[in-house]
Amino acid sequence: VYSTWPAQRAVEDFLEHIKALRRRYRDRLDSTVVPVILDGENAWEYFHDDGREFLQRLYARLAEDPEIETVSFSQAATEMPARSLPRLFAGSWINHNFRIWIGHPEDNAAWDLLSRVRNDLTAFEKKHPEIPPEVRSQAWRQIYIAEGSDWCWWYGDEHRGAYNAEFDRIFRRHLMAVYELLGMDVPAELSRPIHGGGAESFTLQPVDLLTVQIDGRVTHFYEWSGAGFFDCVKAGGAMHRVDHRLTGIHFAYDHNRLYIRLDFVSRHSIELLQAMRIVIGLTTETPRLVELANVAVGAQGEEPGKYAWAVGDIVEVAVERRYIWPAEYGSVGLHVELYDGDSLLESWPEGDPIPLEVPERNKEMFWPM
Repeated sequence: VYSTWPAQRAVEDFLEHIKALRRRYRDRLDSTVVPVILDGENAWEYFHDDGREFLQRLYARLAEDPEIETVSFSQAATEMPARSLPRLFAGSWINHNFRIWIGHPEDNAAWDLLSRVRNDLTAFEKKHPEIPPEVRSQAWRQIYIAEGSDWCWWYGDEHRGAYNAEFDRIFRRHLMAVYELLGMDVPAELSRPIHGGGAESFTLQPVDLLTVQIDGRVTHFYEWSGAGFFDCVKAGGAMHRVDHRLTGIHFAYDHNRLYIRLDFVSRHSIELLQAMRIVIGLTTETPRLVELANVAVGAQGEEPGKYAWAVGDIVEVAVERRYIWPAEYGSVGLHVELYDGDSLLESWPEGDPIPLEVPERNKEMFWPM
């Protein structure tokens, strides 16, 4: 929220929220605590000067304000009356669940391996109580490192980068080290990559809401920044495609529309086709088709209430969310087919469609940019 605000204004707004809570709970201030939990890394790179001015002003204002008392969590736990929680919600800061870290076959495989190695270590300790303390300490250190959440952040299809395979190798190397420290044989499973590198490896999911101007060109540098992306070049290489015209498929959404952008090898590759037709399949409970006929540089079209499109250096399409889903949100699979007349030239992806989950309005869970 505050990353683009002037530091002083952001701090004053934050304090006003704190004081609003104070007014709301004025009859029980002695038993009211407002936890303020700051992210350790991710958010601050989006703030001016990495958030230094914001944080300095925030801490100064909190310390000097007579209506606010700052305490540590340990102080609060000691000084405040304890109450029982009948239920503790299990979840995370991202989508309120653990999907980033568990559920995908890669995530599950990583946790299964970690569990096996941990169990083997505890069994070894019971069988060999004479194990030297330094060996025991080093072995457990490898386990604790492997239990860090960052490993499974990179497994699965939510986050893909240039170093996924390297993260995979290092994660397994920590688990191997446990057996090596104990003088045991390393299980063969730890020598096999967890990172699959399948078709999902070529897809990145959106990280922000976007509104796109449908004009067939990248209107400004940030227009598509934060969109999802399917890499046709890498996918084509893995699938032994010898020729292709499409290089990538971008996808994003705002509160009203789903946006799709098609990148070609060059503008010339669009001009070469005499009767290009593009069919975009939207797989939902009620499948929809977006059909662009007579696609040529400078062309544009519209199906009122459904979608609009334009062609220039790229192809841009805006699809009304209400055309895809009656509730205007839900799951959808994207599939793109490129024709020259009636001849199918390309189909992306070759397997399952590109998955996308569009949440209900105002329930998006993106980090502030």
